[in-house]
Amino acid sequence: MAHSKPLLIPWLRDKIDSGKYQGVSWTNAEKTEFSIPWKHGLRGDSTDTDVLIFKAWAEVSGNGRAQGEPSVWKRNFRSALRAKGFKLVFDNKKDDANPHKIFHWPEESSSGGKDLKKCVTKLDAVSLFPDILQECLKGLNIDPEAGITGFEPPPEQQQLQNHGLIGGHPLPGQQQDPVMFVGAASETGLPEQPACPPNRAEGGADGDEATVNFMDIMHKTGDGNSLRTQFRILMYYRGVKVSEKLVENEAGFRLVYRPDLFDSALDSQTGLSMVSLPIPGDMLDKTQAKLTQRILDTLGEGLEVGVSGNLVYGRRRGDTKVFWSFSKFDSSRIPQEVSKLNPDALFLWKNFIQGIIDFSYGGDCPPCSLFFCLGEKWPDPENRPWMKKLITIEVVLTSPEIIKNIAVEGGASSLRSVELQESLGEMMELC
Repeated sequence: MAHSKPLLIPWLRDKIDSGKYQGVSWTNAEKTEFSIPWKHGLRGDSTDTDVLIFKAWAEVSGNGRAQGEPSVWKRNFRSALRAKGFKLVFDNKKDDANPHKIFHWPEESSSGGKDLKKCVTKLDAVSLFPDILQECLKGLNIDPEAGITGFEPPPEQQQLQNHGLIGGHPLPGQQQDPVMFVGAASETGLPEQPACPPNRAEGGADGDEATVNFMDIMHKTGDGNSLRTQFRILMYYRGVKVSEKLVENEAGFRLVYRPDLFDSALDSQTGLSMVSLPIPGDMLDKTQAKLTQRILDTLGEGLEVGVSGNLVYGRRRGDTKVFWSFSKFDSSRIPQEVSKLNPDALFLWKNFIQGIIDFSYGGDCPPCSLFFCLGEKWPDPENRPWMKKLITIEVVLTSPEIIKNIAVEGGASSLRSVELQESLGEMMELC
């Protein structure tokens, strides 16, 4: 005879009282708060004992099997806690000696679990979806500024050389029309960050398929403690794409000009991948060739784009000034310079996830690319096009790109399943 799924609250209380699970214990005499071991599976001291409570719930709840992935057991256990109204009161999962989390037991009168059930019941109501999603994601502590004030680059990247600053001024003698290289393709760049089609906000691709796709990329994007991505780098000389590289190093990369560096190479001092801009080659416009080479020759240690926690930062390491924006069609006319003194937070995962949530309200899709301009101001004070600049770089963050594409293709309706809401909540919790 098949056994029915037990209720989490009495089941968990019994397990805590039993004392059979190491680290699973009450933390106060009132038995309103309890501790759960929360060790990352990739730690060197990780053992099977660390996941026993997650495995036990997976076995009795049907949300996993004994031979399944421990990360899936942990995710399902965390989702079950959230669904029943348990509140995280202390997150110490990164502690070296005792990684754990402390949760508050739901009050008998608490409607946390009931409210979630109401949300699930109402999810089919299209007109109510934005309010329902917001209610279901309540308590996730969404703070758009989180990650900036606490930013600290890796120690080996904190030392900066104090070179004199040159470059960044308008370069004379530039033609106003794009100039082609000898033998170059007629490509003029990738499409801009796509706006969400208005009709997609009403519905879209099959919800089940979108759920599977989103959950899959969610699993690949998060490592349990943080969110990660790779980098696709597209390099342009005066609007012509001259190189494209995929950097799989999730720590980031440093863009330099070293003609002898054909493939990316690991910098042992910083842990970043070094990627070189290509030699300009034969240009029909000799003024363009001269100015392009001038920028490349002063690039020095180049542009550093790295990951710290749940943000992507940028820092100029050479003499050539670097400017950036989220759009190659930015018409704000207010240049944004990448600092040489301190790393600048360019992309925050929390802002991106909030943007995906805002999309469910009919808003624009959040950006997943960074657009850089070397040696010239961007956005341009005189509104000159990005593609007419001498050297421009587009950096696509691959994980946000995939998530964004799923949202665009599936529309707001693809974000309505409970699984996807839990995934968004889990991603926000990592930020």
